[in-house]
Formats: sequence, structure tokens, C-alpha cells
Amino acid sequence: MQRSRLIIVLKTLDLKARTRFIEYVASPFFNKNEKVRRLCSLVLQYAPDFEHSALHKKAVYKYVFQQEGYADLPLNNVISDLLQLLYDFLALHRYQAQMQLKRELLLGELLDRELYGEVERFADKAIPVGHYETYLHAYRLHEKSDEAAIAKGKRGYNEHLQQGADAFDLYYYCNKLRIACDMASRNAVIQAGYECHFLPEVLAWLEQNTAIVEAAPILQVYLQALQMLQETDQAMHYFALKSLLAQHIALFSRQELQSLYHYCLNFCVRQINSGQGVYYREVLDLYKLLLQENILLQNGHLSQWAYNNIITAGIRLREYDWTGEFIKRYREFLQPDAQHNAYTYNLATLFYEKGEPAKALQQLQNVEFTDAFYHLSAKIIQLKSYYALNETEPFMALLEATRKFLSRNNQLSDYQKKSNANFVKLSRGLFQLRQCKSLVAGRVFRQRNANLLAQVQRIQPLANKDWLEEALKRLGSD
Repeated sequence: MQRSRLIIVLKTLDLKARTRFIEYVASPFFNKNEKVRRLCSLVLQYAPDFEHSALHKKAVYKYVFQQEGYADLPLNNVISDLLQLLYDFLALHRYQAQMQLKRELLLGELLDRELYGEVERFADKAIPVGHYETYLHAYRLHEKSDEAAIAKGKRGYNEHLQQGADAFDLYYYCNKLRIACDMASRNAVIQAGYECHFLPEVLAWLEQNTAIVEAAPILQVYLQALQMLQETDQAMHYFALKSLLAQHIALFSRQELQSLYHYCLNFCVRQINSGQGVYYREVLDLYKLLLQENILLQNGHLSQWAYNNIITAGIRLREYDWTGEFIKRYREFLQPDAQHNAYTYNLATLFYEKGEPAKALQQLQNVEFTDAFYHLSAKIIQLKSYYALNETEPFMALLEATRKFLSRNNQLSDYQKKSNANFVKLSRGLFQLRQCKSLVAGRVFRQRNANLLAQVQRIQPLANKDWLEEALKRLGSD
């Protein structure tokens, strides 16, 4: 039973939700089956891991049916009934958080009961304001008010029809721009070729009706986001969007904010990749805001890639104390299967960047990474640390081990393999060049250094290019 759908879904509930589910199942309004109540009580005794011999089917059957023996079909029916109650409970949980949906359904029920005066009074108080979906809710509320007015015999001008139409237009424009932004973002990443139909017409209409845009901050934000995504070399669009989001953050759902700030982060990353390192400050500031506003966590967990990106930005900006505190504090927010790899690798990286290569090596000692990305990245940190400590034999042995790892690993992309293979090759040349510095004439050494630097600048793709260039320039100036 531990691998049943019931247990799989129950494992997603926290303590508060489990307690409420027990109350839900015990309520005669929702469930009158005593066997289902007993099953629920038994199963949830062994939360959250649900690993106990009492959950073996024969033991469960005895407890639920209060008799010896075992019959598969009756027990499966009770399990199925409890699972359906669990689905209903989850739907109710989502419904209770949807105040606007509750209002719409209530107005529909009032209309069906011909309580037209209640519809008009309630709808006027319930017109929502907020993110783009509220315009759709506003349309539906105005629609119900209009239906109530017609049912009462009102034949003159009814403002609800016009207000409903206006609200629906705003919903369409906002949602059209939101989808256009999503398509533009995905096209930039994977060249998907998405097409947002009628977008030119919508943009032209909004350009001609500036008063509507000025009165709807949501439209302003999505228009600015779309400009940033379409004109990726214009920093003014990024800064304008960042400013608008700061002013109107309360108007957007958490999911919308995740997308909009993701667009901003991608813009900054593109600038960094084009050589504008000043955008590391923007990246770190954005991430700090997302953490502060609780926008970054998903179901209480932080993505390991966001964790890595934040640490990288902190290191590039030399905010070592803040970064070290972040590494330790947010380790527990990572998914359990990612915690060890992400924490160990990033702490080693921090030690290396702080000029403590011996501590970096100690952090990575006797650690076997299960993920190919971390495995390779850890080897790179070890290579850099051995280079800093001038450890010849470990450095050369690790170069060969890394070369073999790249050739044999099937989890890495061809690009990752090639760029890191080039790094391994040039790192070997760098180390050998340093070894021969005192053995050759200065003129000869400078020429070899210049030749290797030219290779570093020419070869594509190349991982850790900046590190190689800096190491060669430092070697040449010593």
C-alpha cells in the first residue's frame, strides 16, 4: 500500500493540511463511511514517511473491516473512496483561496434563485482590482449584474454592460501581452518559433489609446517587458521594467512575478555573457528582492540552479561574508536530493575564490558527486586549487582523470564536453609554461606566453576562459 496513489498524494501534505484532512474526513457533511474514517486515521498515524508494517494490506484490512482474513476488492474500494475524498479536499483547499471565484459562483446561485436585488448589491461591492485575471472576474460580475437588471425588467441604459465589455477588453490585452512575453522569452532560449497572432494589431490599438494604458499599470508592465524581450540590446527597457515592477508589485500574482523577474534575470545574464560584468550587481539585487518577497521559493524549496546563480553573483561581487551566510542558511531550502552536491560544491568554490585553495580541496576531499554537472565543476575547482598551490603531480593526474571523464560521460552535452576538453588542454599548457619559466630566456618565455594567450582568445568553445586569461597575464607580469 505504501506505493499506492493515496500515499503518494498524502506525502505532499504538511502537518497542518494532514490535520485538516482528518477533520474533513470525519465530517458527516463530506463523508458518512466509517470504514473510510478508520482508514484515514490509520494511514495518517504513520505520516510523513508512511513506512510501517501496519500499512501492509492485510494489516490495513483487519483494522478497517474489524475482522480477520483479507479480500482485495473491498479494501481497494475503501482506499479509492478515501483517495477521492483527498482529491475533493485539495480542490476545496484551492477553492477557499479563490475569493473571486467564490463570488462568481455565489452570484450565479443568487441569479438562479431569482434574488436579483442581492445580485446587484453584492456585485457592486465585489468588483475586484488586481492582476490581469481580475479583469476577467470583473467582466463576469458585471455580466451577472446586467442579467439581474434585465430579469427585473430594466430596459434602459445599463452601465454594467459597458463596464463588463471594458473589463473584458483589458483582460484580453493584458493576457495577450503576457502570452507574447512568454513566447518571446522561449523563442530566445530554444528558438521555438512561437507566433503571437494579432499582436501587431493589439500594439497599434494600445499605442492609439494611451489613456487606457496609463490607467492600467499591468498593461504598462507587460508592454515594457515585451520591449525588453524584443530589443535585447536596449538597457533602458530593463531599467524601466524594473522600476515599474517595484511600483506595482502588489498587482501581480506570485506566478506572474516569477515570470517577469525571470525575464529580467535572463536579460542581465545576456549582458554578462556579452562582457558586461557590471550586471552581476543587478543579478544579485534581483535575487535578494525575490528572496525578500518570498517569490523565489516553490513549495518551500529553492531551485539548486537559483542557489548556484546567487552564489556566483555574490562571489563575482566579492561579497564573501554575505555569500557564505547564504550558502549555509539556504542549504535546508534545497530539495533533499540536491543538498549535498550543491552545498559542498558551492562552499568549495567560495573557499577558492577567497584565496583559500587548500580549504577548497579539503571541502571536496573524498566526496563523490552523483550529478555530472557538479562532478565536472568540482574537478575544475580542484584543478584551479592545485594550480594555485603549484601541486604538479595531483594537477597532472587530475587533468588526465578529467579528460577521461569528459570522453566517457553521457550526461554532458557535446558543447559541455568540447568547451571543457579545450580547457583541460590549455590548462596543461599553462602549467607547463609556468614550470619552464625559470628554464628559458625571458624573450622565449614571453613569446610562448603570448602564443598561449592567443590560443585562449581564439579557441571556441572554451570553459573558464576568463580564468585562463587572468592566469596567463599574471604569469607574464610576475
